[in-house]
Amino acid sequence: MTIKIIMLGILAFIGFIAGKTGYLPENSGVILSRVVVKVTAPVLIFITLAGNKITNEELGNGIWIYVLGLIFMGFSFFVGFILSKSLKMSVATKSMFKMHFVFGNVVFLAFPLISSVYDPASVKLALTYAVFYNLANDTLLWTLGIYLVNKHKENSWKDNLKHLINGNTIAFTLGIICIIINLQGIIEHNAAVRAVYDVVYGTLKPLGETTFTLSMLFIGLILSEVKIKNKNDLLKRYPSLILSMFKLLIIPFFAFFVLKLTGNFISPMAKGIIVIQLAMPCGTIVPALASQYDSDYRFATENVFFSTIICIFTLPFIAGLV
Repeated sequence: MTIKIIMLGILAFIGFIAGKTGYLPENSGVILSRVVVKVTAPVLIFITLAGNKITNEELGNGIWIYVLGLIFMGFSFFVGFILSKSLKMSVATKSMFKMHFVFGNVVFLAFPLISSVYDPASVKLALTYAVFYNLANDTLLWTLGIYLVNKHKENSWKDNLKHLINGNTIAFTLGIICIIINLQGIIEHNAAVRAVYDVVYGTLKPLGETTFTLSMLFIGLILSEVKIKNKNDLLKRYPSLILSMFKLLIIPFFAFFVLKLTGNFISPMAKGIIVIQLAMPCGTIVPALASQYDSDYRFATENVFFSTIICIFTLPFIAGLV
C-alpha cells in the first residue's frame, strides 16, 4: 500500500515540476480538470457501477454511505462555521474556509488512493462505494457549496441547481439502471449482448482509469501555483493550517470512532470508505468555483496546497486505520 501511495506522489510531483518550470502552459490545470470532471470521471463512475455485480446488501451499504456522507459533511460544516467565527477573515474568505471543511478531494485524490489501498479482488466494490459518497458530495456542492461561494453575489437558486445535472450524476444514474436491470446477469445468458458489452466496456475501461493518473498530475499543477517565500509567509496562512488539522485528522478520527460504535449495520469496507473520503485534503473544485464567482480564489488555492502537502503524512495513517 505504501509503495502505491508513493507512486501517486511521484505522479503529482511530475505535475508540480511541469507547472513550476512552465513546461506546460499556464491554463493546463484548468483544461486537465475539465477533462477529468467532464469526461474520464463520469466514464469511471459508469463502468464501476455497470461492470460490477452488486448484491442488495452492497446496494444498501451504498445508500447508507450516501446518507452518512451527508450527515458527516453537515457536521464538518458546523465545525467550520463555529471556527470561522473566531478568525478575522473577510466574508468571502470565511465562505472558502467553511466550504473546504465540507468538500474534500473526493475524485482527484480519493479515487486513485482507494484503488491503491484495496486489493484487486475488492477494489471494484470499494470504488462503487466511493461513487455513492461522491454523489453525496455533489448534492451538497451544487447547493450549499454554490450558496457559500456566491454569497456576495446574486444568482438564482434555479440557475445553481442546474449544476446538479452533470456528467457525474448522469453516469451514476445510468450505472444504477444497469444494476437494477441486472445487466451482468443478462450478459451471462445472452451472447449477442455480451459481444456488444465487451466492445463498449473494453473501450471505456482504459479511458475511465486515466482518471487516476490525470488527477494526480492536476494536483501537482495546482500545488505549483502557490508561492511561499519564507517562514513569515507560512505563519500568515494559519487559518489554512487550522483547517488542515481538523479536516485531515480530527474529523476523520471522530467519524471513525462514531462508526465503530454503530455496530454492523453497514460493512467495515463501507465505514472505511466514509472515513477515507472525510480524510481527503481540500477539494480542488473549490478554487475553480471561487475563480468563477469572483470569491477568494487565492485563499482556496492555499487551502488545497497546505492540506495536500500535510496529507502525505496523514493519509497513510488513516488508510492503515480503516
